[in-house]
Amino acid sequence: MRIGESGIDPYTRAVSDVYQDVFNEGSFIGKGIYDVDAFEQALGERLPENCILSHDLLEGCYARAGLLSDVQLYEEYPVRYSADVSRRHRWIRGDWQLLGWLLPSVPGAGKERQKNPLSWLSRWKIFDNLRRSLTAAALTLLLLLGWTVLPMAGFWTLAVLAILLIPSVSASLLSLVRKPADLLLSQHLAAEMRAAEGHFAQAALTLICLPYEAYFSLDAIIRTIWRMAVSKQRLLEWNPSSEANRDSTTLAAAYRTMWIAPFIAVVTGLYLVLVYPKALLVAAPILLLWWLAPAIIWWMSEPLARRTSKLTPDQTVFLRKTARKTWAYFENLVGVQDN
Repeated sequence: MRIGESGIDPYTRAVSDVYQDVFNEGSFIGKGIYDVDAFEQALGERLPENCILSHDLLEGCYARAGLLSDVQLYEEYPVRYSADVSRRHRWIRGDWQLLGWLLPSVPGAGKERQKNPLSWLSRWKIFDNLRRSLTAAALTLLLLLGWTVLPMAGFWTLAVLAILLIPSVSASLLSLVRKPADLLLSQHLAAEMRAAEGHFAQAALTLICLPYEAYFSLDAIIRTIWRMAVSKQRLLEWNPSSEANRDSTTLAAAYRTMWIAPFIAVVTGLYLVLVYPKALLVAAPILLLWWLAPAIIWWMSEPLARRTSKLTPDQTVFLRKTARKTWAYFENLVGVQDN
């Protein structure tokens, strides 16, 4: 899910970037305007062949990149959760393939190693991606330990909920106080209410899918380390989005894919019933969400029903007159002599 203010207005709502604002350096994400010769000079004979899956960040670290805030690029987003997971699984594998670029020496185009030319900021960007890939696993582990081992199960549950909700609350409040001058207060409040609903829905979805997110993230990390250290194969494995969108969409398929979430819910629930029943009162709502996670994701991934509307004769006449007046404006007032 991606939540933001609807509409297209790149001129008054340009987004800043922390790296660009503080360090005068952006992050290359695979799309942009660049000098081909300078790009080749910065990266020529620098990187090993057939070993780097996610090369965008690394290329930006070598060649440097800047934020272009007044240009917006649009691309198709995965239509189902399973397709999004497949893409993020690939991204995590690509991020962990860059683990070696945190070391003093890095692999080069040949077999020899080179002195790491990356700045500490670039290394931090790589490390931050690795940290982010472990977030779901860390939060899941914290919840399970808080319910089964650590004292004060309610405290640890609230701590995890706060971690998930604080970004949504902060984003909503910050956006609320930034009312554009050209927007009425009522329109601004209505738009922010819709955006806030989206932010909190995204936080709720993160909580629901937490065990499965942890599962596929750890799967990607372990696969990558094994392939880099042992097998040396399938380092560039990549399933196109079109293939991921062809996965089965039945409820049974959702439970087969996300089996880890209901499994953890059932096992944890049984343990709490037998060993620590007091914590079950705190954990039960979240465990229920985890047990229902495949069904919720299956329901969310179903295609939306198309809404059709039938115009009345008066509405049809009005639209045709408006279209004719619009065309007449350009026909009469905009010609060759005006270009």
